[in-house]
Amino acid sequence: MDMAKAGIRFKPVEGGISNISFDVKTCTLYLPKVELDGNTKVYLRNLVAHEACVATGPLVMARYTELMNGIIDTEQDAKYLSKRDIVFNYLKSDKEVADLWNGMSKSVKLTKVDYMDIVVANVNKMYDQTLLKKYVFASWKILTLLAALLMLFLTSVQAFCSVYSCVRVFHQLPEIPAQGVE
Repeated sequence: MDMAKAGIRFKPVEGGISNISFDVKTCTLYLPKVELDGNTKVYLRNLVAHEACVATGPLVMARYTELMNGIIDTEQDAKYLSKRDIVFNYLKSDKEVADLWNGMSKSVKLTKVDYMDIVVANVNKMYDQTLLKKYVFASWKILTLLAALLMLFLTSVQAFCSVYSCVRVFHQLPEIPAQGVE
């Protein structure tokens, strides 16, 4: 799971969707426990559809399915959340869990839920900062070495050309006629 590799931890939280949170200090995303079985897909789709029909405010259930779809992309992601006691899988495989969440986004219109949007923004910010530190700042030593080697090479070429005529070495480059000088 990419988020876990970036240092974001996952822990179950008691309660429901309204208890989703992200602790910036500990880089921990708290998600409610969810049990998935053969009826879950139909149940979730009906909840999202019902919410879209009757809700006058934000579509919380729809946003939750978007969030879970963003977290669970592969069966490895589903397995990871199962090991963290967030997803309880009573389906045939972890692939079915990933397919369930990835299929939910096709029937959901995008919506805004303030507290979940803040959680998503904080997680994305932490994820982006971690990747920047891991891949860009961690590679500064190799980039410095490459720059030093390039400078050494260019200095060597300049020294060589000051001792030997580079034009003779490179088989007499054609002269460019001066324009306007007579």
